[in-house]
Amino acid sequence: MKDLIKFILALGAYAGLAPLLGLWLGPRRVWQRAVFATMIVMTALRPGNFMMMLGSIETYRGHTKGYEISLIEVLAIALIFAVSRSSGQGRRGSPPGLWLYLGWCFVCLFSAFGSYEPTYALMAATRFVKGALIFAAAALYLRDEDDLRWAIGALAGALFHHGLLCLKMRLLDGSWQVKGWFEHQNPMAMWCYLGAIPVFATLLDKRVKGALFGLCLAGFGGAGLCIILSVSRAALAAYAAGAVVMMSLAWLRGGGVRVASLTLLGALGAALVFLFALDSFKARLNEVAASSETVEEDLRDILNKQSAAMLHDHPMTGVGWNNFGIANSRPRGDLYSEILEEWDRDRGFTIYDENYYANPLTESLYWLWLAETGWLGFGSFILFILMTLWWALRNAWAQRGTLMGAVAAGLLVALGICYLHGTVERILTQTKNLSQWLMLAGVVAGMEMNRRQMPASRSVKSPH
Repeated sequence: MKDLIKFILALGAYAGLAPLLGLWLGPRRVWQRAVFATMIVMTALRPGNFMMMLGSIETYRGHTKGYEISLIEVLAIALIFAVSRSSGQGRRGSPPGLWLYLGWCFVCLFSAFGSYEPTYALMAATRFVKGALIFAAAALYLRDEDDLRWAIGALAGALFHHGLLCLKMRLLDGSWQVKGWFEHQNPMAMWCYLGAIPVFATLLDKRVKGALFGLCLAGFGGAGLCIILSVSRAALAAYAAGAVVMMSLAWLRGGGVRVASLTLLGALGAALVFLFALDSFKARLNEVAASSETVEEDLRDILNKQSAAMLHDHPMTGVGWNNFGIANSRPRGDLYSEILEEWDRDRGFTIYDENYYANPLTESLYWLWLAETGWLGFGSFILFILMTLWWALRNAWAQRGTLMGAVAAGLLVALGICYLHGTVERILTQTKNLSQWLMLAGVVAGMEMNRRQMPASRSVKSPH
């Protein structure tokens, strides 16, 4: 009965509320910007504040446990309707890459045939196909520099708020590895640096002044604070690397007082981190070192071996989208569970079958896609992410000397680091991280739409 009520509410929101809101938003450009800013901020909220689940299977350890209903997607539909009805400011055609993204989803859905549990594959397909709404809304939304300023401001504001939240959790709640309003500290840390790098690119641009400059400075600092308090080594490295790359590009463009001041401020911040946060990172490194002394192979390596075995047996379409948690666990996945059991046996553990009924998933995003969707799904995904990098690079060059070009360069660096991080973390399967990534990828696609339409409009400047 609860699922029936949820389904009726979801149907009303997606098919009723969203189109009506879109019709109202059509002639109201400022409200469209406010809606997209709200979508960005929502990725920082607790999942229960903006989404619900139908057919939830809480005991399953897969990356999708049911049919997700998200208010972000509802607002995305409204924004798509609004842009299509904007007088004189609408978009022509579908966003670049939309059909490539949907093609990836379609190819992955082929893995349902012959999978352990086809309904689980359908859950993943529903979730990722609906993600196309977020991607399309972001791409269609971005039409001029004012649109971009609102988006960056929302991103910076969300980062600053989360920095304060994490500080409160450390100082008042006594948390050590702070995770904010996320399920785990790693998704939060990745969310922070993925947003912080384009915010920092905006901060370095001399055309950005006043409130937006202050907000970006606070947002970039808040992101750094979150990452430090999460004690995530990979995220701290990503954050620092992104900042260094963006700073280096700024110096290559000529530097200036702002770049020099931010360089000095960054060096001071790094020194403070070294002084006050070193003990936390030392403790974390000691944990890792102690673990590596007792075992020759890490659990991540064993889970990747399971993935490689699945890929070997099912090279084209994998074991089934969202089926890894079944395939590597007893009783149905005893063939691949044995790889983990043998590792535990070699370490002196007694093997009890009931302990292997819900084995963990591989941490690598790419090994997960290889195992679940085979070479076809993996290849399609790689093609899409390479396309997003190409658009970012192309627009960073084509629109150099503008804020749009500066943010494109920031997104190029942020997405590149994120995709490298995917080799060891499957963060993009998390709902909030997935939504944020699709928005940023959509913004890049929107920049590409602007570039392609430049011969007709000759400019991407705001009409206001």
